[in-house]
Amino acid sequence: MSKFQHLQQENIEQIGSGINTCDNASELSKETGFDVSGLIKHIKKFRIFKESSISNKCGNRLNCEKTNLCETCYYKKIDETQKLCCHCKKGCNASCVDFTVFPNCKRIKKFPYVCNGCERIVYCKLSHLTYDPTLVWKKVVSERSKSRRHTQATNDDFIRLSILLKPLILEKKQSLHQIMCKHSEEIGYSYVTILKFIDLKLIPEITNSDLVKRVKYPKKYKKRKNEQTNAQFLKGRTYDDFISYISENPNTDVVEMDTVLSSRDGGKCLLTFLFRKSNFMLAFLLNNKTTDEVKKVFEFIKRTLGLELFKRYFHCILTDNGTEFANPLELEFDMLNGEKLINIFYCDPGKSGQKGKIEKNHVELRKIFPKPYNFNLINQTQLNLALRHVNSEPRFILNRNSPGEVAKAFLDKKILTLNEYSFIEPDNVFLSPKLVK
Repeated sequence: MSKFQHLQQENIEQIGSGINTCDNASELSKETGFDVSGLIKHIKKFRIFKESSISNKCGNRLNCEKTNLCETCYYKKIDETQKLCCHCKKGCNASCVDFTVFPNCKRIKKFPYVCNGCERIVYCKLSHLTYDPTLVWKKVVSERSKSRRHTQATNDDFIRLSILLKPLILEKKQSLHQIMCKHSEEIGYSYVTILKFIDLKLIPEITNSDLVKRVKYPKKYKKRKNEQTNAQFLKGRTYDDFISYISENPNTDVVEMDTVLSSRDGGKCLLTFLFRKSNFMLAFLLNNKTTDEVKKVFEFIKRTLGLELFKRYFHCILTDNGTEFANPLELEFDMLNGEKLINIFYCDPGKSGQKGKIEKNHVELRKIFPKPYNFNLINQTQLNLALRHVNSEPRFILNRNSPGEVAKAFLDKKILTLNEYSFIEPDNVFLSPKLVK
């Protein structure tokens, strides 16, 4: 049996029967599959004490030779021969300093450490230690859940948590995940435990409504007539083709691409890129959701990075079936010399989870631009500021590092300049609409 695994009822019954049949702990260990030391500790911990029913309950009674424990011994007066105190009807338990209810028996001192299987148990007048699988199982189940029945935190702990969390949650609008990344040692409790405290309203001045993340469902969208589609270009660019390409080229860096809309009625929107290895995100403001606007962004990236860096870091792009990505040829090829620079693949219809990392990152972006946000109110400079904060937010998936810090190890410095990235200290990260006002 592997370590760190809970005992089941059948395991306890197996131990109970093995105690009666096995000659030593090693034999029982081989039979049950448990470590010898762990097995011995388990038996000693869960053996049940049954006190003797006779008047002299001392565990040393059978081997005791003490006399004259009382100042005036009754038997000494009537008989010159001294009688052992253990046989005295008046009882010696209260006056003897060596009194113990624990039985002085070889079977208790070594394996099996209990009275189970002893031939003399019927006649033995000492207290007994037994291993009853039914009672042991009840005790194991009770102890297993005991630590989770109520919190050990005090009112002082809740006040301390309120002082630490209140400015970060209420003022800087930071998520609990982000706070835990940098302040887990100060907090002293797990992420789930803090959520329970907030749910039970134990932390003063912080409630569930103050937490940043909420579940929101988008409105259903009916496709317009005569919209441009990528149907004629799907051959060789489906998600199955993407999986095959990645398996053949396992070292290829994958970039996920998507758009963030303010509404379905047109107007400005965002074109976003996410590098899977680092979770680093780029975003560019589009005047409208069209293939021409997307093409302009690709041309800007090519000019800034150069063709070699563009081919290296944007070599494999995964996106959805949006109309703005309907013509991949204009994005994949260099229109001057006809060279294919990159490969674009499409997710299956209705399967946005196939590019789940960028969808998850949009949740962080939406903290600054909540739906329905009008992107006509901002410019690229304000968008770059928002991205600096999003890319500086620590993530559990990155071992509590921020995407910007990890990106420095995987990406060229020129890519970080596309949105003018600079590192922001985690405690100064501010994910709120007030950031761009």
